[in-house]
Amino acid sequence: MIINREVSKPVYLQVADYLRNNIYSEEWGKGEQIPSENQIMKSLEVSRGTVKKAVNMLVEEGLLYQIQGKGTYVTEDNISYSLGKGLLSFAESLEGQKLAYETKVITSEFRKATKEIASRLKIAVGEEYLYMKRIRFVEGEKVMLIENRINSRLCPGVEEHDFNKESLFKVMEEISGKRIGYSESRYAARVVGEKRGKELEVSPDSPVLHLEQLVYLEGGLPVEFGNVWLKANKYYLGTVLQREEM
Repeated sequence: MIINREVSKPVYLQVADYLRNNIYSEEWGKGEQIPSENQIMKSLEVSRGTVKKAVNMLVEEGLLYQIQGKGTYVTEDNISYSLGKGLLSFAESLEGQKLAYETKVITSEFRKATKEIASRLKIAVGEEYLYMKRIRFVEGEKVMLIENRINSRLCPGVEEHDFNKESLFKVMEEISGKRIGYSESRYAARVVGEKRGKELEVSPDSPVLHLEQLVYLEGGLPVEFGNVWLKANKYYLGTVLQREEM
């Protein structure tokens, strides 16, 4: 990343965007120590005070935490809350609500797995997976940014499908010959950041609902690791909970 000193945006906010993007993109995994202040200073050519201000901002957002004398780490989620027993893709959910939607694929390419991605998809570090980024429009408005990382070993030929029109869940089931069994999902309120803000056409400090989801085929095979960014003013989470007998 190159800091742009000719724009009105303060340098510390640009540094915060850099840190935030490395966390959101899984470049730095949960619980992992981020580079030191000196390393960030040298990499971005900024002052220590600027780095401190950006780091403190992300600590306040809950994305980072600090251990005195050791360093700064990516926050590990420790609370899980189930929204229900059914697993639907967002497309299936929209169809169920009879909402008109459109999907546009922005990026579709093979990438080599980092340590973090490899651990999620249970593949080797450096092994290729299909990375896909899509924008979803509801009634003509951008409401959702979707990043998928697909275990192409389990779904050979998945890249040949047109995901502007086809359902990812259905295609993965058809190719693998297995049904999608379950997912591990985490929801959190986030600030969208500059990069994803541009893609959703909102300001960098806009709130979003962030879903991190690891999808498994029957038999416990991880087939897709995704991140979904939902405009906070367009989505809410709902569930029906049944009280258990005590």
